[in-house]
Amino acid sequence: MKLALGTVQFGLQYGISNTKGIPTDLDLSQIIETAVKNNIYTFDTAIAYGNAEERIAAFLPNEAQIISKFPKYSSNSELKENIERSIIRLKQDRLYGFMAHNGDFLIENPKLWDVLVDFKTKSKIQKIGYSLYTPKQLEALLQLDLIPDIIQIPFSLLDQKFTPYFEELKKTNVEIHCRSVFLQGLYFLNTESLPEKLIPLKTELNQLKEIANQYKISIADLALNFACLNKNIDKVVIGVENEKQLTDNINAVNHWNLDNSIFEAINAIKVTHKELLNPANW
Repeated sequence: MKLALGTVQFGLQYGISNTKGIPTDLDLSQIIETAVKNNIYTFDTAIAYGNAEERIAAFLPNEAQIISKFPKYSSNSELKENIERSIIRLKQDRLYGFMAHNGDFLIENPKLWDVLVDFKTKSKIQKIGYSLYTPKQLEALLQLDLIPDIIQIPFSLLDQKFTPYFEELKKTNVEIHCRSVFLQGLYFLNTESLPEKLIPLKTELNQLKEIANQYKISIADLALNFACLNKNIDKVVIGVENEKQLTDNINAVNHWNLDNSIFEAINAIKVTHKELLNPANW
């Protein structure tokens, strides 16, 4: 299963369309149980996600592939100490992956990479890398010779800015995870009542809805499968608030196999205000 379970919702109120709040322990146990039953073993978390690491640790299966991320630290010793704490919070002997939560942290202080390499050498972390926001970050990190095993990028129906880099990344076997396939719920919003800042995206959002209607597929299923069917993307990180949402996403991935003409129609949409595809600019 190409899906990976994001955990930010388990520790923080998150997303423009989230109205249900943080899931209870019962909700959380049901979500993880359903994930495992459907061969979803990759869990994406972070030190910055409130108490998400502690909460998921109580329910994770032995086969879990856990990836965590670190915030901005000023020294190698601080990073080392916090990675060790993260491993303890997650009740693991080793983690599948550890990444800089923002590539800028490593661009500003490349020596932090040495800490990740050391943990990898000691087999405490299998894969090291970084979470990215812009292609410029990727270019800068590769220029510094910080070659990742794994990266996480934003990727969605309207946001495909990393696509030109996929082929080169795959030559060095970089594992590519994508997030924000629903753009934090933006694709689900009624275009007649968009927040003022997002009104410039109204035309493009309506074009997506027209494509979904034409092919008789929901916008959610379209967004999810658009990422899952990309051969270069290894995992699609999704966040859910309850078990039903996860089941719906799993069913969507198992049900659809999109026609090439849908991809062509989506790729023909030209976004004028690309800066609004970054939720940080909302």
